[in-house]
Order: sequence, then structure tokens, then C-alpha cells
Amino acid sequence: MSRTVIGADRVRAKLAKLKANMPKNVGEANRKSGEELIRIMRILHPGDGSTKAEIEGTANADGSFLVDAGSKAKVTEGDRGPRPFVNPALKVTRKKHAARAKRAARKAVKDAFGG
Repeated sequence: MSRTVIGADRVRAKLAKLKANMPKNVGEANRKSGEELIRIMRILHPGDGSTKAEIEGTANADGSFLVDAGSKAKVTEGDRGPRPFVNPALKVTRKKHAARAKRAARKAVKDAFGG
């Protein structure tokens, strides 16, 4: 007994469109969130201009965004001490970044499925 699903080809096409849209939308959201995190870290940084300039970000091909907080944020020996500009910046922006990623995913689904 052979069964066919009516409209399966349309669903496959929509899923293929979603597969193409999702990384693009979420990657853009990650980039915006990373740049915002860098901006806030530079505001909170207690040092001078040269150490503030060390805080930088890199967008990766997979849509992720890597933030390097510079030499003042790294502890190489012993217990990791307080990071006076990294942790507060992460805490302030955590909910906003999660919401931005959810909105990007929701937008990709709406674009793919015409909602």
C-alpha cells in the first residue's frame, strides 16, 4: 500500500527556504549583538584608549561572532579574578541578545512559510 502526502513538495520547498534563511538571519543578529557587546565593554573599560582599542570582534563564516576582550580580560595563572568590564557587559546584554536571536529565527520562519 503506497501512501502519498498531498502538498509534501510545497512543505519541502518551504523547509529548503527556511534552511537558507535561518543562518543568514541569525548570523546578522549575532553580529549586531556582538557589536553591541563590544560597544558596552568599551564604555565600561577602566583603562585608556590603547587597551580599549584591543577589544574587538570577528564575524565567522558559520554566523557566530567572536568577541576578544583584550589583554586586560585574560588571567593566565591562578583563579580567574573579577573582570570589571566583561561580566557586567554580558549581564546587561544577555536577555537582549537572546531576544534578538529569537526574533531573527521567528522572522526566518515567517519568511519561509509566508506567515
